[in-house]
Amino acid sequence: MHKELNPELFGEKKIAKSSSLTPSMDRSMESTSSMASNGTNYLNTDRQIFELKTQNQAMAEQMNKIVGTVNELIKSTNAKFERNQHLLTRLEQSHNGLATEAGQKITQLTQRVNERRSLDLKVQEMVDRHNNVIKSFEVRMNHLQKLLAEKEAQMISCQAALNESKMEIARLKRL
Repeated sequence: MHKELNPELFGEKKIAKSSSLTPSMDRSMESTSSMASNGTNYLNTDRQIFELKTQNQAMAEQMNKIVGTVNELIKSTNAKFERNQHLLTRLEQSHNGLATEAGQKITQLTQRVNERRSLDLKVQEMVDRHNNVIKSFEVRMNHLQKLLAEKEAQMISCQAALNESKMEIARLKRL
């Protein structure tokens, strides 16, 4: 299929030539038709120009609408970006505050744990000393019980010797 531009677009019009006309008639028709076609060509050209102007105006209006819409979208997008930036800044500040607070609490907890460990060590030392004192006391008590048992045995043997001596003195007195 052969494509070609509309000849009326630029003010040109194809004139159909009939084969029945003679060249002289052809020329006279051409001059008459060219005069008539020039008037219609100008009208067609004016009409086309008017249509193109209205199309251009419609396109300009559409472009203005599109530009307005794009500007509104840019403004709303910028507002959203600013809101998101503000929210992100607040979130970062909150996060930093929480991180600082958590760090302080961890430091306090570490100090408490260290204090507890030192107190536990002191208590363990005291318990160990107490156990050592008890063990030494038990050793002394055992030693004293042995001494007491020995002294008791000595006292019993002394008592027995004394009783024997009394009995001997009493027998000697009788004699």
